[in-house]
Amino acid sequence: GLRTQVTPASLRTAATTTRSYASSGGKSETFEGVTIHHASTWHKALAHGFGGVMWFWIFYRLRNDFDTFIFGHAQHFEHEMEHEKDGGHH
Repeated sequence: GLRTQVTPASLRTAATTTRSYASSGGKSETFEGVTIHHASTWHKALAHGFGGVMWFWIFYRLRNDFDTFIFGHAQHFEHEMEHEKDGGHH
């Protein structure tokens, strides 16, 4: 098997290193040993695009399903009365 040797020097360096959760380039801020990098321009643009699509979808569904959202689903007999009014049969 593969063995690694742990020395006191390696423990000291492991305890003093900072953790980084993104690429090492660009602006960043470190707080309590954790370095957070600022989002790139294309990440921000993509986030705005997906956010716009989300709100478009919410308003689209609200426009089409407003009555169901406010009053709930129609009862079964209401569907039958509409069908009979149009001249349909059971």
